[in-house]
Formats: sequence, C-alpha cells, structure tokens
Amino acid sequence: MTDLTPVLHAKAIDLGRLAIRATTAAGSGHPTTALSLAHIVAVLMYRVMRWTPADPGNPGSDRLVLSEGHAVPILYAACTDLGVVFGPDGKHRAMTESDLMTLREIGSPIDGHPNPVLGFPFFDAATGSLGQGLSVAAGLGCAARVDGLPKRIFCIIGDGESREGQIWEAMDFCADQRLGGVVAIFNCNTLGQSDYVSSAQDWEHLAAKAAAFGARVEIIDGHDPAAIERALRITEDGRPLAVIARTVKGWGVPSLGGPGHHGTPVKSEALAGVLAELDATARRLGVADIGAQDFAALKIAPPVAAPAARAAPQVPMGFGAALAKHPALALAKKLSPRRAYGMALAALGDANEAVVALDADVKNSTYAETFAKAHPDRYFEGRIAEQNMVSAAAGLAAAGKIAFVSTFGRFLERAFDQIEMAIIGGARIKLVGTHVGVTLAADGPSQMALADVAFARALAHVTDAKGRSLVVLTPSDAVSAYKLVLAMAEYDGPAYLRAVRGDLAILYRDDEQFPLGGSKVVRRPVEAPAVVLAASGYLVHSCLDAAEVLAQRGVAAAVVDAYALPLDAEPILEMARAARAAVLAVEDNYVGGLGSELAEASAALAAPVTVESLGVRRIPKSGRTPADVLDYVGLSVPEIVAAAERLARRQRSPHERNGSV
Repeated sequence: MTDLTPVLHAKAIDLGRLAIRATTAAGSGHPTTALSLAHIVAVLMYRVMRWTPADPGNPGSDRLVLSEGHAVPILYAACTDLGVVFGPDGKHRAMTESDLMTLREIGSPIDGHPNPVLGFPFFDAATGSLGQGLSVAAGLGCAARVDGLPKRIFCIIGDGESREGQIWEAMDFCADQRLGGVVAIFNCNTLGQSDYVSSAQDWEHLAAKAAAFGARVEIIDGHDPAAIERALRITEDGRPLAVIARTVKGWGVPSLGGPGHHGTPVKSEALAGVLAELDATARRLGVADIGAQDFAALKIAPPVAAPAARAAPQVPMGFGAALAKHPALALAKKLSPRRAYGMALAALGDANEAVVALDADVKNSTYAETFAKAHPDRYFEGRIAEQNMVSAAAGLAAAGKIAFVSTFGRFLERAFDQIEMAIIGGARIKLVGTHVGVTLAADGPSQMALADVAFARALAHVTDAKGRSLVVLTPSDAVSAYKLVLAMAEYDGPAYLRAVRGDLAILYRDDEQFPLGGSKVVRRPVEAPAVVLAASGYLVHSCLDAAEVLAQRGVAAAVVDAYALPLDAEPILEMARAARAAVLAVEDNYVGGLGSELAEASAALAAPVTVESLGVRRIPKSGRTPADVLDYVGLSVPEIVAAAERLARRQRSPHERNGSV
C-alpha cells in the first residue's frame, strides 16, 4: 500500500490553516485544540470513515461525535475542504470557504459548537457541555445494532473533559452493551483551559482506566498518520476500542504551544506570522510541495448498505385492550399511572419497530420491564447512571429511534444538563419520571421529584430552530397516562411525563382524548363556581375531595385537570372570569409550575383573573402515608378547602381588587 503519510501531513496542515483563519475571522474560538486534532480528523474523514460528503446523514454512514465540541473548527475545515452538504434555511448545498468564514455569526449555521438542528447533518448531537459525547456515541451504537448495521461510531474526547464521571459511565455502558463498533479517541494534549490536566488524566492513567472499564486500548502518537490509521482500523467483536492519542496543543505553530492559548484566536495582525509557522512546519516535514493532485490519493470509502425497510408503524392498541392482557388488573378501580406507562410502552413497541427504551435499574418500579420483556432487543439497561442514559437516548433519537427514557423523576433531575443539551440539539427524546411529588411519602425528599416542573416548564416555553418545544405531562389516572404516552410517541419533539407511584382512581373513559396543551374539567358545579381548583396528577383527586367539602359549606368549586405544560390557559381563565371567580392552582411541586403558568397567562389579559398557588413551599420529609406528607407541606384536603374559602370570600368582597397573584 502506498505510504500516504506525507499527503496526510499536508492535509492536516491545510485543515489547520482553515481552522486558524476561521477563528480569527470570528474573533473567538479554539484554534490550538483544533490543531491538536488536525491529523486525527484528516485520517478519520479522508481515510477511515465510510461516508459520503454529499450525503452526510446517510443512515449507513460511520459517525463522528465531537465530545470536546470547542474543537469544532477543525471539523468545519474538513467539511469545507470536502464540500460537505449542509442545509442552511432548508436549502441543501456544499459548504464553501465563504461559509466557514461565517463561523459564530448570528445568522450562520456554522455555530460555535456542533449542533445538527441548525442544518448541519454531519453532526448527530449538540456537544460542548463537556463529558457527554461518548454517551451519544453509545446511543448511536445501540441504534446501529437494532438496525443490523455494521457501522462504526467514533468519538473524540478531550483529556481534560475525561475527568467528568459521565465519560466513564459511558465507557461502562459500552462494555456492558458490548458495543464493539464504538471507538473512543482520547485527545491527550495535556492542557485544559487554565492549566495542565491532573496527573490522573495523563495518557498513562487514561489508558489504564479505559482498560479497567473493559475496552481494548491502543496508545499512539496523535500526529503520526500511519499510527492513527492502524489504530482506528482495529475492529473488536464486543469490546469498545479506546485510542489514547498523545497530541500537542497548537501543533505546528510553536508560538501557540503551552498554556495560555486556550480559546484565544489569533489576532488579525498576527495571522500572517502564525500561518508562516505552519508553512515552516510543512517544509520541515517535507510536504510543502504537496498539492491537489497528491490529495486525490485520499479515497473515502462509501457508507455501508442501508438497512432493509422495516414494517410500517401500526396504531397501538387502546387502553382497554392493553388492560385486558392483565386480568388481575382489569377489574381494579384504581391503577397507578406508572403501571399504565409500562402498558403503553409495550403497546407502542408492538406497533412500531422504531420505539426503543432505556431505564436506570428501576424498570421493575417504572414498569419499563413490560417493554423489556416483550422487546429485549430494543431495550437498553442504563443501570445507575442517569446522565449517560439521557445522552445515549439522544444518540438513539439521532438515529431515528423513538427513545423512551425512564427512571424516578428525582433522578432525572441530576441529568438536567444532559436533557437541555439533547433538546438544544433537536433530539426528540421521551422522558418519563415516576415516583414524583410528595405523595411518595415514606421514601422522603431525596427520592421526590419537586424541582423538575420548574426546570421542565422553562424549556416548555422556548422553541428550537424547528419550532419545537418540550411538552410536560402529568396524568391524573391510568387512562390519561396511557393516552399521553401514546401522544408523546406521536409528538415530533421532546416530551416529559411525570407519573406518581400510587394507585389512583380511574377518572376517564377509554375513549377520552388528551390533546397536548389541553385540560379537562372534571367537576363543573350546577351554579357558577366561586373558585376554580386547577391541579394535575394526584392532587386532582385531592381537589375533587376538597370540592365535595366546599359544596357542603356552600362554596361551589369547579375542578380542572391541567395535565399539560405549556397549557392553553384561556378556557380555565375564561371559566373563572365568566363566574367572577378566582383560580387556585394546587400543585405537588416547588414553585414555578402550574400556578406560574396560569398567573402569567392571566397577567396578559386586559382584565386579569385572580390566581393563587398552593404548592410545596417547605422541604418535605418521610411520612408513613401520602396524607401525612401532604399535611406536613400544607397540601392536605382541609388546607385546600381553607385556601379556596379564603379566595372565594375575597372575590365576593367589594374591596377585592382584580389582579394576578
């Protein structure tokens, strides 16, 4: 075989030039990290990966995930040189040098870190919040297995970011799932942003760690093209490959070496001198005269054959049919939403081969085990590593899967960053958090999801580049839970469903529909209501009980199941306005949820409706029963009644002032 080392040296230098020029044009960026990866990227994108620049999203293509997302200028440089097709404003065309020079401009899809949702299908996920890329690569590897594709998934990881625990969660997951097609490339240039990496992150320790986690380890000079190619062409049956690449930050430009240059573009007045240093490196390596004719020897292998077409999705069975498969439950008057989630997930799996599921060692509590038993080839056990699980789901979603992720809602809170990054990158992940709220009772606050609503609601009120936002769903019975899980699968965007642990009375008929963003009036008094109680989940039942007590005391109360955020608040506020009533939002979470949703909507009206919120304003503790803890945090039925009576009295007072509270 012809020795292509000189050609690849020359290509790496050319890519380095482009990366430097682009960051100088942008006035920001990370040219020194880009230079440390110049040879690895050249070997990957021009020699080892099977793909086509004209169709970078081809499902048969090998994939490259850049976990150290700040190094993206070197990938953009290669995409420019190869004319990789991208889709700014939905118009697909080959990337040019002019495009590259728009790096980081507000109107440019050439973003500061990788992001596919902006129209750059070469990328599979948004990266840049460090430590998440290998998990995404693992998810892509899982999807390739489901599809029967012998794809390879390469992931470039910085030595500094490898201190993040999620890297090792992902390495464990790759070994546990026997993802032999996943290749972790550690860019060991010894420098972080402000200092050298710790001794525990040097190349020797990283090699030992990777081996301890079950990977095959190859240690190479990251600027030796032949060594890089030999390592990256190694294939393993079942073991992930970890390539420990010893590199130089600012390679080829001595003046940019050492600490103090991270995230610092070359100033315009110094650009010519820095490029001259690269030219000198080319002369030193004897590759200064290599040009386009020589580069023709770099051949890119085509993608592997696309998978055979799968069966078209079917309509999943209804709740009644699913319930009939569980005779012991069929006659029950109460059923937990989490049980309904498991039933719905299994039904979706039966109907649609694109549905996959992940859980974090609690599948027997979330009832994801129902799917795992029915479709073991599409279930991926994440074990106790929720951050990795969420990012792996983003990888599965990027490969076209409808990825459901379940664990206790409280444990999803530790993956807030991973959830936000997945949403930034356009991943249509479906999150299910069970055991939410204080009604979990005996397990105490370390197990109760309470801050999740405010976080999720914030993301429910922003849209991505395709106009999609997160939807947040809190069902109040098994029927609504089942129907909302099916709706999540249909929704072309991310979704989060919150399911309480306990059994709840069935409120709805099997033919009830639950449009996203909607609500249901579950109690409408004969006379005009003096107060409207709005709640979701368990507290809908508490509000129904409270409404009975209020009726006995002469206070008419309507009860609304506000199961979705964002919420179409107008029907609820109009009901209250027409009756000159107030709205009391009753919620089993910290502030920032339903009460805020309704108050903000009311404040936008010309004649605002009074809205008050009764929520968890005290950190809870363990209690023997849900009633114990609800009473402890001020959400018992008597306290709902008392708050509603106060609100109704104020509304009747001639001194009451309209407003939103």
